[in-house]
Amino acid sequence: MDTATTLENDLTNAERDILHDVGFADETTRAGTSVLADHRMRMALSNDPDVVILPLAEALKTYDFVQGLMFGLVDPEENDHIRLVAEHMHDPLGHFIWVRPGARVRLPVQSFTLLETPQARQFTHDITLIDEGAEVEMVSGSGVPSDLQKGRHISIGESYLRKGAKCTSVTIEHWGPEMEVYSYGYSQLDATATSTSTAIMMSPIRHHSSRSVSTLGAGASAVSQSIVFAPEGTERVLVSETRLAAAGAKSKDVTRMVSAGGTIVNEALLIGDAAGSEGFLGCDGLKLKDTGEIRAVPSLRALAEGSQLSHEASVGMIDGEKLNYLMASGMAEDAARDLIVQGFLALSDEQIPDSLRRRVTEMVAEAKSGGM
Repeated sequence: MDTATTLENDLTNAERDILHDVGFADETTRAGTSVLADHRMRMALSNDPDVVILPLAEALKTYDFVQGLMFGLVDPEENDHIRLVAEHMHDPLGHFIWVRPGARVRLPVQSFTLLETPQARQFTHDITLIDEGAEVEMVSGSGVPSDLQKGRHISIGESYLRKGAKCTSVTIEHWGPEMEVYSYGYSQLDATATSTSTAIMMSPIRHHSSRSVSTLGAGASAVSQSIVFAPEGTERVLVSETRLAAAGAKSKDVTRMVSAGGTIVNEALLIGDAAGSEGFLGCDGLKLKDTGEIRAVPSLRALAEGSQLSHEASVGMIDGEKLNYLMASGMAEDAARDLIVQGFLALSDEQIPDSLRRRVTEMVAEAKSGGM
């Protein structure tokens, strides 16, 4: 069953090229596709009867329960950025994705955001509901044309995984080098829900602030990894909070950061609210040159007896001995550095699909050479 909301003409070839760089595949090969460009939804298409994709404004009118999901995980007055997005929600801009109860979605669901107008201001609010017992793989990303340098983007994402739901997701972002981006993500995992997520942040950007908050119910499990690259002139501030709210909740959160002269700040807080909960934070940083900074601040807060929390953190320069060994074997210095960085980022990890893994490898080389 093919259902679609016709919002505008098909995507242009130029738009498709931009999106392919951040994980887009032809919509006929996906269970559903959502594409937002500037201040319009360009596509909201479902090829699976168990997947509902609508512009948020339409979803609010179509399903009464969406009103309870919107700002269900975050106060619209929490800070100035969220307040600004809320004030623009008289005509909500964003996607609503709903995977129906018990669905086993065979093909991935994809959603993307484009900013195409230089110096534009974009405010979005996305809501995702993976209903009870449903299973799905999701790919999402954001991109801009190669000639777009400046702009501002503020986004809110609220994700709900109901009891027993399973979701695997990959997100790739590629913004403009002089942009400001502020992203806020909130997720709620009900009892026995499972989430496996990978976030890839490789492109140069003037300033990116990201805040994520996750709450896990009884027996819920969340495994997340972030791959972060900061070339010269880039500043990224990543703040995360994971709350293990009930017995049996488990989480593993690993961030791998590489600075090629840019600044990365990673502040991660893990809270054990219940006996029998278990969590781990890993923060690893690699510097490729003397300039730039990586600051890793993992924090643990055990609020219940029997909650087991742990963390590891390391920041260091690229290993000179490894570099010399590879060069002595006949490898050029740039190629040797690339190989060390790729190994550090664990790009062979099975959480990253083969097609996206190749793109990430290319992004490392492009970012280091200034080609992004």
